[in-house]
Amino acid sequence: MTTTVVALLLVGLGSVAYRLLPLLGAARVPEPVSRAAGWAGMSVITAVVVRGVLNHRDDSIPWAVPVAVLSVALGLTLAARGRGALVVLAVGAGSYLALSAVLGLLV
Repeated sequence: MTTTVVALLLVGLGSVAYRLLPLLGAARVPEPVSRAAGWAGMSVITAVVVRGVLNHRDDSIPWAVPVAVLSVALGLTLAARGRGALVVLAVGAGSYLALSAVLGLLV
């Protein structure tokens, strides 16, 4: 938990600095810095999602972690195919609810 918070704070501070840099006199941010900032932000988002899914605990849902993994994988597949964020979130949440309900009836 602590390392996640530290990573989020560092990337957040880096993001603020990245946005302030042009205002403080730099005409243009160098391309390698821009690329690294993009990868750093995506890495933190990925780490937060993976950690949240693998630490998912819900006693009311049998096999809660595999259900969460399948739902996130389905959403990721749709995102990789270029679907919009609303569609990705709706399908991910809907598949989580549907799988939870089906497993709840079977067990």
